[in-house]
Amino acid sequence: MRHARLAAVFGVIGIFSLGVVFGPLAIMQAKKAEGFGVAAQEGKILGWVGIGLFVLWVLFFVAYIVLFASIIANLPHTPYPGRTSS
Repeated sequence: MRHARLAAVFGVIGIFSLGVVFGPLAIMQAKKAEGFGVAAQEGKILGWVGIGLFVLWVLFFVAYIVLFASIIANLPHTPYPGRTSS
């Protein structure tokens, strides 16, 4: 019973914070609970959802950085006002 509860708690924490850390913890606790004969399907599902959301967040962040870098790279180069370029 304790492992199933921990799996659910770790799964919920994984959704709202570090899914890469708490997702696998939730899955491991769910497997321990199932080893003792206690159903812990919600902990396992929440763990995988936390991992999936973390992966999506990383992909979004990388895409944002690439977009920002491409915008910066394509800006026209203009000299500062009042300066002459040599």
